[in-house]
Amino acid sequence: MTDTMLPMLRQLYDADGDRARADILLRMPDSVMLKYRGSIEECCRRASFEVGLAFVDIRTSIMLAVRDAQGRAPADLADVADKCRDSLAAFVRQSGGAA
Repeated sequence: MTDTMLPMLRQLYDADGDRARADILLRMPDSVMLKYRGSIEECCRRASFEVGLAFVDIRTSIMLAVRDAQGRAPADLADVADKCRDSLAAFVRQSGGAA
C-alpha cells in the first residue's frame, strides 16, 4: 500500500516537534494551505500546537479577505499576519531551522 498523502502534509504529520511544524507551515504554498486547511488544522490540534493553529487561521483569513481598490488586504489584518509570521519565523530560528 502506498501513502497518497501530499508530501508536505506527511512532513507536517510526522514532524519532530513544534519548530519543525512551524518551519513547514512557513514554507507551505497558499494553494496547499487553502485546499488542505482542515487537515492542517487537525494536525496542529493533535500536536497541541496552538501557535500553528493561529497561524493557519490568520494566513487563510488574509488569503480570503476582500481587497481594496488597490488589491490590498485590510491593513489591520495584514499587520497581524505579518507579526504572526515574524513570530513563527523567530521561533524556528531559535533552533537554527528545522525540517
